[in-house]
Amino acid sequence: MLEAEIWGIAETGEGYVVLIKPLESEFSVPVFIGQAEAQAILIGFGGVTISRPLTVDLLHSLAKTADLKLDCVEITELKDNTFYGQMVFSRPTGGRLTLDSRPSDALAMAVRCKCPIYIAEKVVNEVGIPADDLASPLQADQETQKRLLKAELDEVIAMENYERAAEIRDMLNLLEKH
Repeated sequence: MLEAEIWGIAETGEGYVVLIKPLESEFSVPVFIGQAEAQAILIGFGGVTISRPLTVDLLHSLAKTADLKLDCVEITELKDNTFYGQMVFSRPTGGRLTLDSRPSDALAMAVRCKCPIYIAEKVVNEVGIPADDLASPLQADQETQKRLLKAELDEVIAMENYERAAEIRDMLNLLEKH
């Protein structure tokens, strides 16, 4: 397994993609994810607190309450165009607990817990793209986050959920300042 980082998140014509880049590599692995998953990762990166927990926040809270420490997340394989991942926790009584996970959920947990991310070398060799061929991920992240939040804002206004709309407005204002 290679230690890696989330190099960026971008919106493409096919949806959202999180780019996983091994630390000592010139390649980045694109993992396509949904809008909600992209938003969960970006909210975790930004350390934004929202009034009601996302599913990943609920899992994070449950792990903390059970005194489980997330040691790392791993992207273990690619099979039939589907990435497989897992979360590896330390138990308070010793030993480990490994949970099968979608990579997007594991990555959203990793940014909240600030734990290492690993990716199988065979996955990088199979689908890695030269990082130099990709646009600046940091600019894409902020623009992607703004688009995701604006889309969610439209949805919650249509549902007349004005409390959530105010939270999203505040997050957008924070992004505009940076």
